[in-house]
Amino acid sequence: MEEANELARQFADGVLTVTGVYMTSLQPGNYNGHTKERPTSSAGFVFALRGKAEFVFNGTAYDVRPGIVVHGGKGMTLELAVGDDGFDYVLIHYELAAPGGTPAPCTIRHFGWRAAADEALTDKLIALHVAALRPGPIQYLRTKELFYALLFDLLTGSGQGRDHRGTSIAEQATAYIHGHFQEPLTLEHLASLYGLGVKRFSYLFHKYTGLFPIDYLIQYRMKWAKHLLVTGVSSIGDIAAGVGYADAHYFSRLFKKHVGVTPTEFRARRGQ
Repeated sequence: MEEANELARQFADGVLTVTGVYMTSLQPGNYNGHTKERPTSSAGFVFALRGKAEFVFNGTAYDVRPGIVVHGGKGMTLELAVGDDGFDYVLIHYELAAPGGTPAPCTIRHFGWRAAADEALTDKLIALHVAALRPGPIQYLRTKELFYALLFDLLTGSGQGRDHRGTSIAEQATAYIHGHFQEPLTLEHLASLYGLGVKRFSYLFHKYTGLFPIDYLIQYRMKWAKHLLVTGVSSIGDIAAGVGYADAHYFSRLFKKHVGVTPTEFRARRGQ
C-alpha cells in the first residue's frame, strides 16, 4: 500500500486531470472487467457505497465495501466478483503527470486503503459526481476541488493498518447502514448485530455520529432519495422502494418533513 506521505507528495507535485466520475450499480455475479489484451485504460479510485465486491487487479484481490477504498493502476487486468446484495460504487478515473511530464508512479499501482464510512464521505462523492456531469471550466475546477478534498480525507483519516474488526461498534454500524439501507431496518435489529441492548447501542452510536441510529438511517435514505430524484427518471414509488420504504405515501410525508418539500417539488426545482 502506498504510504500516505508519498502519495500526498505525488498529487501535490503532479498535474492532475480528472477524466471521469461514474456512479454505478452492479448485480450479483462475476465480471471479466479487463484482460491482458484490453487492460484498464487509466488509473482510478473505487469508493463503495453499498454492498461488497472483490476486485482483483493483476491477480491481487481486494475485498471492497463501505469503508474500504481500492485503487487500480493503468494497464492492469481486472476481475470482479459482486456479493449477493449487489454493489453500488463511485469510480473516479484520473491522470497524474509528474513534474517531468511522465506518469506519476501511483498511476501504475494497485492498493487498498481504509476510509471513514460516513455521511460526509457520501456527500462529497455525490457532489463530485454531479459536478463532473456539468460542462464548463468552473464546474471542472469544482470537480478537482472535490477530488482533492476526498484525497485529503482519505490520506489523513485512513487508519492504515487497522483491523476492521477492531473499529468501533458505531463505525461498523454506519457501514452496515450504508450497505443495507434499502432493507427494513429496526433499532432492535441493529443493536442485536453487536450483542448490545437498544439503549447501550443508541448511546454509542449517538456519541460517534451525533445522531441516534434511526435518525441517521432516515437522513442517509433522504440523501440517496434526493440524488435519485435529481439524476434519474424513476417514479416516486420506485425511488421510495429503492431507499427502503414500501409505502410511497409514507416516504413522501417523511421526505417533506426532513427536506421541506415533497419529492415531486424537489425534483421540479432541481430539474430547473
